[in-house]
Amino acid sequence: MKNKKRIRIIFLAFVLFAGVFAFVQWRNAQQEGEIERYVYPTDFNDCLGVIQKKAKCRIPEEILSEMSVEELVWAVIDYPFLAESLCSSRSHGGISEWAAGISDAFKKLTECRNPENKIIKVLKQAYEEECEDRSKVSLARLVFYDGQRQYFDFSKKQLKFLKGN
Repeated sequence: MKNKKRIRIIFLAFVLFAGVFAFVQWRNAQQEGEIERYVYPTDFNDCLGVIQKKAKCRIPEEILSEMSVEELVWAVIDYPFLAESLCSSRSHGGISEWAAGISDAFKKLTECRNPENKIIKVLKQAYEEECEDRSKVSLARLVFYDGQRQYFDFSKKQLKFLKGN
């Protein structure tokens, strides 16, 4: 009788332990899937010029080096001066060269090994799900499209998406 009771207690303890372990693993997997978007400053009252504002938007290296490809793509999308890239499209190198020179996140992406599939995945998901960000996502698509061959090697299908056709 005592042996059966012990076996039941051990079995229940094992099931409880396995359940807690499974829950912790599930929570960790959920948290890993979340993308933490870098928040750029919005208060530029202490800045006199555009150069100071852009300097204030620099991402510190210790943060930048820890960012995933997905987080870097979002940092490009959210970059406050991304619209300025359209003015740079006529200059030598175009939009992507401007972005590589001014956006820490874009520059870091150019240093990543084969980021193209992850870039497209984030942009597609953002374009489909983030209605309020759709214009920013469209602009980021153009920036990445312009980076073909110079910084990235997208497939024809990916380029078609980036171009917006």
